[in-house]
Amino acid sequence: MNSDSLERGIEYIRWSLFIISVDVFVLVFLLFLSLLVSSLAAYIFTVVITYFLLVSTVVPYVIIIILWLLGFRDLAKYSRRYFIGFAGSLITMVSYFINVTYMGYLIINELMGNTLIPKPLVLEPIILAYSRYFIVFSLYLPLPLFTSFILGIIGSILSMLVLYRLGNDFNSPGLKRSALVSIIGLLAMEFPLIGGLLISIGSAFLAITLGSIKA
Repeated sequence: MNSDSLERGIEYIRWSLFIISVDVFVLVFLLFLSLLVSSLAAYIFTVVITYFLLVSTVVPYVIIIILWLLGFRDLAKYSRRYFIGFAGSLITMVSYFINVTYMGYLIINELMGNTLIPKPLVLEPIILAYSRYFIVFSLYLPLPLFTSFILGIIGSILSMLVLYRLGNDFNSPGLKRSALVSIIGLLAMEFPLIGGLLISIGSAFLAITLGSIKA
């Protein structure tokens, strides 16, 4: 086992987690503000997230994906026990590029004067169906974005499971708890306010507790 790979991998992952935590918190905060204004504002904000978020945050997400991939690659070099995290990071990267490709396709057509109206998986809106604080949006996404959404969740959970295993191997209860909070947040992303807040908190504590892991 190469201790340099472990420490380098942890640093890459920590930086990506810090960026994720800040980015997701800002989005959750903006969504919460929109809910305070009106249900219509929440609906509009959800649509904006669906079609424009990933384009407006291309640079930070590129950084996250690169750091995430490098970090779990180095963990896999340190021990094959952590290879599933690298596999998860590859799935997450595929999810990201599906998003970018699809959004690029829409923008190019828009610039050429061919306005496209993406067809959602379900036609009846289920947003704000039960409570103005529970915004269900994944089934309202066009197929490419829905596919990317599912792949992103799967890839991220695989990577979080490896961070949980890392906490178990190095006797770090804080790391295990933070990984579990992040996993619950990912599974709750059907409700962006709750899921996003949990991901932001879990990512911040993961970044902090990872700093205590030493070879």
